[in-house]
Amino acid sequence: MPSHDPWQRTLAVTAACTAPGLLVRLTGGAAAYPVQLVAYGTAVVAAAFMLAWACEAAQVDVAHGLVVAVVAFVAILPEYIVEVHFALIGEAEYVTANLTGASRLLLGFAVAMPAVVALLPKRWRPLHVGPLELPRPHRIELAVLALGALWSLRGVLGGKLTLLDSAVLIGLYVLYLRRAAAAGGEAPAPIGVAAQLAALPAGERHRWVAGLMLFSATIILLTAVPFGDAVLGAGALVGISPYLLLQWIVPVATETPELVVAFVLVMHGRGGQGIAVLLAGAVSQYTLALGTLPLAYRAGAASGPLPLAGRERVELLLTIGVALYAVAALVRLRLSRGDSSIMLALFAAQFILPGVVTRFVFAVIFWAVAVDVLVAERRQLPSLVAALRPPRDTASRPAHAGAQPSGRGRTRRGRSRPRSPAEASASRSRRR
Repeated sequence: MPSHDPWQRTLAVTAACTAPGLLVRLTGGAAAYPVQLVAYGTAVVAAAFMLAWACEAAQVDVAHGLVVAVVAFVAILPEYIVEVHFALIGEAEYVTANLTGASRLLLGFAVAMPAVVALLPKRWRPLHVGPLELPRPHRIELAVLALGALWSLRGVLGGKLTLLDSAVLIGLYVLYLRRAAAAGGEAPAPIGVAAQLAALPAGERHRWVAGLMLFSATIILLTAVPFGDAVLGAGALVGISPYLLLQWIVPVATETPELVVAFVLVMHGRGGQGIAVLLAGAVSQYTLALGTLPLAYRAGAASGPLPLAGRERVELLLTIGVALYAVAALVRLRLSRGDSSIMLALFAAQFILPGVVTRFVFAVIFWAVAVDVLVAERRQLPSLVAALRPPRDTASRPAHAGAQPSGRGRTRRGRSRPRSPAEASASRSRRR
């Protein structure tokens, strides 16, 4: 393929954006904190885009059921490294900052997307954006997200995260991977550069994907932690809370590729797939990332359970509330404009008002709205439980079992339909 292809030029420009951060890192990080913030932040964003493109292109060679889960894990890799770094050095007050910000950003954007699109100028909107439908196989994300969020409430009440929390949350992530692989479903089609990579011949595609993964992962490993340190240093210089900067600047930078992909999917009429991408990222944060932190804290400079101070407990309580409302809004696998508008309003308000007391108030509001919706939609809850169960083995059934196109007393899915009173009376007469 000619070297002047547009997608190759895009890759070259994106790779060049990592050079300043790499240069600052290799020279010992002697630059001022604002310079480090810009250089490292640009490098992390560029590397995150390249890593996302490579993973999306690789889906043609990976079982579709795992594509969304794998891409989601790769997408959270930069902030995951930052979170584990603070846990290893014993900085307990910053451990949950990145995680809570990233989780709320992913879920807030996932549910608020229809409302955001409605606010765009008319000439930029797609022709039709009605209620978005989440593909049925992705109900597993909702089930695992709800379980992970509810279990993490234990840390809020107890003021610490223990090895038991690690075991349960990482176990939920393993369960999620197994069910995602078995559920199958349609993977989001690659777009942009990823689509061009996916269209290459197999051998060339494998080389490009492997090279991009290696390059971008190396950049992230070299610059993600200094980026977090630069955020703290810059916050101290300007007098802004380091916790808030770490909570929002790093996630906004690292989650940009996922947010862009999801938004493009919505604009092209594939909003359900866009929501699935963001949900999978949130599941990875609530299970794998949160479950790893107590292990890293114990293995690093500190010892014992990971302590959660008052502010961290409030932030985690609010994050759980956002997760439960996201599950409630999507439990019917349809996202309405009203639910989306509620999320947009509450998310924007809690973002603008960062005080601990106001965060607690918003946590109560999110919890109240989520519980109210879940109670109203309680008949949908068994479907979430069913998503956690292994699929039934139908290999040994006769080919016609459970798939009868018609027949007396059977529906097309093989379940008994309700009998009329006349049929019931005749059946009793025959038994006599």
